[in-house]
Amino acid sequence: MNTIYFNLLKYVHSPFLGEEVNVGILLCFPEQGRLEFRHPANFKRLRNLYKSFSERQLLTYLDSFDKCVARANTELVNQLSPEQYAAFITRELVPVDATVLRFGPLTKAVVEVDDDPQLVADQYYELYFSETQPAPRSGQHKRESFIISHFRRNLEAHDAGVFQLLRRNVEVRAAATAIRFDYVWQNGTENYIKPISFDLADAGEINRKAVYTHGWLHLLAPIAEAEKYRFDLLLALPTDRRLFPAFDKAVEILNATIAPKQIVTEGRLEEYSRDAANYLRQHYQGGPVGMYAE
Repeated sequence: MNTIYFNLLKYVHSPFLGEEVNVGILLCFPEQGRLEFRHPANFKRLRNLYKSFSERQLLTYLDSFDKCVARANTELVNQLSPEQYAAFITRELVPVDATVLRFGPLTKAVVEVDDDPQLVADQYYELYFSETQPAPRSGQHKRESFIISHFRRNLEAHDAGVFQLLRRNVEVRAAATAIRFDYVWQNGTENYIKPISFDLADAGEINRKAVYTHGWLHLLAPIAEAEKYRFDLLLALPTDRRLFPAFDKAVEILNATIAPKQIVTEGRLEEYSRDAANYLRQHYQGGPVGMYAE
């Protein structure tokens, strides 16, 4: 496991009012010597809150942050200490005495050694900003990180802290393939969670992804049956309603495999999250003998 750091960037329209709004997130991956910065493409919420708010000016600042972080990533060659990371923020991005933009306190988190920093940054961005951002527009697609962040948020909404009881980033290996699953929880079977977005450009892409998923499900089926695994597939529908028939066909392809599985579409995600949260809290057992009561 590796420790990472992140800070939320906050907009302060008036220090007198004492109101802060999150407008970005900066993440530091010390082991990789890498930084990732994410921010929304627009700020309708702030336009509605403050009549004198200049979205153009804020986006100019954020674009400069993007460039600064990109430049830093080409120059970083060693691991970053928390002190070096903090110094980068105050030297290159926002001074300590800044008024309009401020970084919040440094927060630590833990990720797997082989987690992709860009994917981790996407997940944290969607965790903190998906509630205040509009649904994807035409040309924008829901990614796997969008699905998993909604699962996590639903889980925490039902029981704050229960997310920590999940096993995460677990790999299942077969002779011909190995698939990594985001989370695992247990309720008689071990349930391996895999987000799959079918919010793709056309029916052909949806079909190819469904066939690929069917393939690895088929290859992992003997192991799943022997070890009492179940593969829980969290599916995102196409944004383009004209692709719904292709999505229905994709679900048929997934159902055609004999692998133990549960298909959870976006409409059922809240119910699935609630069931997982309830079971985790009721049956969790700490200690070396196991994570869950049978």
